[in-house]
Amino acid sequence: MARGADGRGWFERLAPGLARRRAERDLEAALGEGVWRRAHDRVHRSVDRYHQVLDGVVADAAPGAAESVLPPLQRTAEELVRVLDDVRALCLRAQRAAPSAGLDVPRPPVSADLPDELHRRLSKVGTAVATAAEAATMARVSARAGQLEVGVERTAAAQRAAAAARRHLGWPPPG
Repeated sequence: MARGADGRGWFERLAPGLARRRAERDLEAALGEGVWRRAHDRVHRSVDRYHQVLDGVVADAAPGAAESVLPPLQRTAEELVRVLDDVRALCLRAQRAAPSAGLDVPRPPVSADLPDELHRRLSKVGTAVATAAEAATMARVSARAGQLEVGVERTAAAQRAAAAARRHLGWPPPG
């Protein structure tokens, strides 16, 4: 199959929404519609929001922001993508070990080798990633207002929130 300059095949270039819908169907088939899917989707939406804010920082082109605010926000974005990948892997494992189709949180068997209180941890991860997106928004607003010192402080808050997400995840296990 011939790939375009952007790396996508001919079908994806003609119908870009179809590839996204196909990926959503694949995820639904793997995660179902229960608590594991909801936990994954919450983190995914927060990471998407963070990237929207990051795109806005680039688009604003505020004086000095490219040197002081943008690099730490980009590093945090990369960390959040890694967190999302780990959340996806944990949710897939949890769905296989303890399937969920509703709002009740199933208890995975010990043999599944999943972190304790996984659903609670995933909820905390979602909150931490949303906090990172909020801090990034404040950094963007500060940079647009010409208050780069405040923007840099907010980027540090975003980095702390991403680190908290990683800690709450507790995965992969140390060692």
